[in-house]
Amino acid sequence: MITARGIITLLVLAVLFALAVVWVSKQGGWKGEGCGGNCSSCHQHCDTPEKKH
Repeated sequence: MITARGIITLLVLAVLFALAVVWVSKQGGWKGEGCGGNCSSCHQHCDTPEKKH
């Protein structure tokens, strides 16, 4: 039987997981758009930023 303390713990973990998913999606997601160790590629991207419409 799950106690009230167990239910509260599960709810807190679910909320933290949801917040983590939202934070990662706002940071660019899991698409792999980061440097990936290639710093020159990142600098080139910053030197010529894409225009936002």
